[in-house]
Amino acid sequence: MELSTKLYILNDEGEKFMGAGVLWLLEGIMETGSLLAASQRMGLSYTKARTMLDNLEKALGRPMIDRKKGGAEHKGAELTPFAIEYMKLYKGFQDDVKAAAEDRFRKFMDESMRLEVVR
Repeated sequence: MELSTKLYILNDEGEKFMGAGVLWLLEGIMETGSLLAASQRMGLSYTKARTMLDNLEKALGRPMIDRKKGGAEHKGAELTPFAIEYMKLYKGFQDDVKAAAEDRFRKFMDESMRLEVVR
């Protein structure tokens, strides 16, 4: 048996604004220099990716990418220094939460194997 966890951060209205998908989107933007390219790599529509990014920026009150002009040059986008640090912080938080959940799951499994059912 194994434990599967999904971690999301919700805004005050209970809407998801940060999770693995948003993290992957930010990583894709960092690697490709483009929101469009990152969304295509993930199999997301540009509109969906833009909404995810907008929700994140709204919840945090900070820009996550420096948007460049499009047009003939298609300069794309790059992550802000804040976004890079936020990604690092979120990855550490995610790793810590998953490790704690795994530890607690192992304890749960050990305890459940020792249960004796009395009829």
